Amino acid sequence: MIEAPMIELKAASKSFGGTPAVDGVSLRIEAGAFCVLVGPSGCGKSTTLRMINAMIAPDAGAVEIGGRNVASLDAIALRRSIGYVIQSVGLFPHWTVAANIGAVPQLLGWDKSNIARRVEEISGALQIDPSLLPRYPRELSGGQQQRVGVARALAADPGIMLMDEPFAALDPVSRAALQNELRRLHAASGKTIVFVTHDMNEALRLASQIVVMNAGRIVQAGAPAAILLRPEGDFVRGFLGREDLPLRLLDLAAVVEKARPLSGAGGEIARPLSGAGGERIAATATLRQALALMLEHHCARLVIENERGEITGEIDIDDIVVGPDAK
Repeated sequence: MIEAPMIELKAASKSFGGTPAVDGVSLRIEAGAFCVLVGPSGCGKSTTLRMINAMIAPDAGAVEIGGRNVASLDAIALRRSIGYVIQSVGLFPHWTVAANIGAVPQLLGWDKSNIARRVEEISGALQIDPSLLPRYPRELSGGQQQRVGVARALAADPGIMLMDEPFAALDPVSRAALQNELRRLHAASGKTIVFVTHDMNEALRLASQIVVMNAGRIVQAGAPAAILLRPEGDFVRGFLGREDLPLRLLDLAAVVEKARPLSGAGGEIARPLSGAGGERIAATATLRQALALMLEHHCARLVIENERGEITGEIDIDDIVVGPDAK
């Protein structure tokens, strides 16, 4: 994997037609972070993203990657070293899926065997059906096209990934699936990811660092839990959804963190298992998803299963809404 360097914006500003789009933004994104820029339309998120890969030059201030000002770097070489994914995907319509995925390695001069190997590898990682590789983008669904777009951005193994509302146009099922794949890939690779969205639920699901923007400025930045527990000002509280704050906190914890393990798997459960016939939930699901499933099925207890479908324990509603310290 190519090293994931730190990104830093130093009082960066950009105006269009005399109107500030980004106004004195200073931001440090550590190597390996998953940084999500969130805020309403027109708040400067996308402009900030495009300044990072020199698609837009700041009018004032600086953008640095790995301690080097991007203005001093070759812009084309910089962009080829950074993965970039946008909402409209932008696949080459007359190229096959395989050719689209291998586009950047081809531009970088990789030989055909290495390109083919990498296309196969990254397609597998993103669960792209091999039968789709010889097809053309028009033959794919929106979700499949977006997977191909992410695969293309990852193909040359960049240290940095920039993603501008890549899942906004997808249906909820495809969107959730791609979010899960992206979380898994980030955890496995340690890449630096900067992701733009206006969806706070998406931000909380993905980010290790959230940057809330409004009117071209950073209103608050920090870890998801810190922002939820200590929102600064009415704008942040309103954007989070005041009445939804307790539920949003449940998005930050996985079911496995509250699981009661089976005997022989690290301890004894406090009561009998609901049994294999009970409603099941993945250990990696969030507590909010567990609560929603309980409400949907009018039950107070769920069976927990691992990725192999094996029952590993259970969780009940008290584990979510009360917690062990209050019992």
